[in-house]
Amino acid sequence: PNARRVAPKKKSEIVWRFTKAGTFEYGCLIPGHREAGMIGTVVVKER
Repeated sequence: PNARRVAPKKKSEIVWRFTKAGTFEYGCLIPGHREAGMIGTVVVKER
């Protein structure tokens, strides 16, 4: 999956398998949250 809804005070997990190096952004999909700064990056390096 590329998205997951998580209830308040609960935890969840998404496992991504990257096939190429690069910098990838992720963020919250709830309206207004991304704009409020709920974003991050994943840096994938060559093996």
